[in-house]
Amino acid sequence: MGSHFEFYEIKERFFIDEQKLKQQYLKLSKENHPDFFITDKVRYDAAMDITSQNNTAYRVLKSFSSRVYYILKLNNLLEEQGNKLPPDFLMEMMDLNEEIMDLKMDFDVTKLVALDKKVGVLADQWGTKIKELALQADDLQNTERTGILKKIKEFYLKQKYVLRLKESLDTFAPQ
Repeated sequence: MGSHFEFYEIKERFFIDEQKLKQQYLKLSKENHPDFFITDKVRYDAAMDITSQNNTAYRVLKSFSSRVYYILKLNNLLEEQGNKLPPDFLMEMMDLNEEIMDLKMDFDVTKLVALDKKVGVLADQWGTKIKELALQADDLQNTERTGILKKIKEFYLKQKYVLRLKESLDTFAPQ
């Protein structure tokens, strides 16, 4: 099986026509609904396979964030040993983690709001940077594109880290 982009016969891009993707998904869903082939085992099995691929491909490609992950993965950029983040970023995250731990021990709604805002700004900052670089990557090929993809990976990993902090903050409920 090829990539999800190949399945829909679209170019591997971060920014795609999501409306056309949905139309293609619905068309394939309708054409290959297994209930239409209940009496033909071979065609039924084929329809089940196509339906499964269609559902998976659509789920992955329908949102920008899942496309980012998928494109990085397709380009072998998410191997564990290559996912190191800069020390200064990790120190900043350690400081934020300490602030979260302090909140757990001594809850203060004002501190929670301020910390939530700070983490939200970082998540938005990384998300904006990913989109800016993705626009560039969509217009490039080969080694130039690979260099941009590596930069996207760094911001993706940073955003992922910050979003985990955001999730941790979202668990706080005033006592």
